[in-house]
Amino acid sequence: MSKYNASKLRQMKQGVEKIQHGKLRTNIPAGMATPGPPLGPMLGCRGINITAFCKDFNEKTKDIKEGIPLPTRVHVNPDRSYQISITKPPSMYYLKQAAGIQKGAMNPLKETAGMVTLKHVRNCVDKQTPTRTWSSEI
Repeated sequence: MSKYNASKLRQMKQGVEKIQHGKLRTNIPAGMATPGPPLGPMLGCRGINITAFCKDFNEKTKDIKEGIPLPTRVHVNPDRSYQISITKPPSMYYLKQAAGIQKGAMNPLKETAGMVTLKHVRNCVDKQTPTRTWSSEI
């Protein structure tokens, strides 16, 4: 009988160890969080309700233009609650937008992907300077 109990305890302990609590860092497009990969598996292995997270994220980013990549940090508590921290888009996004390109050069030493004026750089800096973070606890 004790072998059975020890075996059951071991299985339960392994099940608890699989859940990874802590921080999760990812870039999510504004208003486009979906339960599918790659976001769904990252949240699922931490025990977060994926559909509730997607609804919360999309609700927070509804006033931001759709598709803008937002660096997001999710702090997962042991009771499966979470805190979402969304920051401004990376400066590379603004530079690509100013240059009118989708992606950078494949070989930066030999190719030029686009040109940006000093005025565009100034606008990018102005957008990044007032760092504003949206946080909430669910």
